[in-house]
Amino acid sequence: MEIIPKESLVRKILAYAETAEIPLSKEQACLINDHVCLMLQWNQRLNLTRITQPDEVLVKHVLDSLLPSRWLPREGWAVDVGTGPGFPGIPLKIIKPGLRMLLLEAQRKKVSFLKVVLARLALKEIQAVQSRWEDFAGRHSTQEGEAFSLITVRALRLEGRDILGLGKLLSPGGILAWWAGPGVQAETLERLTSRRPGGEQIVLNTADSYTLPGTFQPRQFFTWRRDA
Repeated sequence: MEIIPKESLVRKILAYAETAEIPLSKEQACLINDHVCLMLQWNQRLNLTRITQPDEVLVKHVLDSLLPSRWLPREGWAVDVGTGPGFPGIPLKIIKPGLRMLLLEAQRKKVSFLKVVLARLALKEIQAVQSRWEDFAGRHSTQEGEAFSLITVRALRLEGRDILGLGKLLSPGGILAWWAGPGVQAETLERLTSRRPGGEQIVLNTADSYTLPGTFQPRQFFTWRRDA
């Protein structure tokens, strides 16, 4: 693993954020740095990510998590589905401290890492839970508990039924955000998630793309809003 001094990495985080017009303080950049460095340390024995170079992590994990943040709410209950080593959930929590964040991950080793990094960062109102999202959705009732203002999904494939299932966990006006792979058509997604008779409606709200520094293939990003 390449070792980069902390101040150098923090400067790079701040530079990427400034170029992308993402408001980020030095204190927040230091928290992101600590998350990245701890992940790379654990990754040497636990295989948390295939991306192992610090600069690449900053672009493909951190910046990718933060670039769409302008479309996301700043407060309320949030759940990051399939968070892996904490992306996008932890960076989003750092820049949007008003979110009460739940990191949902099926693999025990990743949840163990998440609990350590959350203790190290000392962030408030964020926790890691081991569960598949389908099982979590089956247990979580919006009738008994509070519905989510934000659900994030990154690096996971979703079908129309998954989007509708996650949409049921949203509060009215809540946002489902998906960092999608290439080849996903907005028109197809809109058709798959159109109103069902007698059911809740989630509406395709954002369909955008962006290109990360040093890459050529555009990244796709979609959000849905629950109207009822």
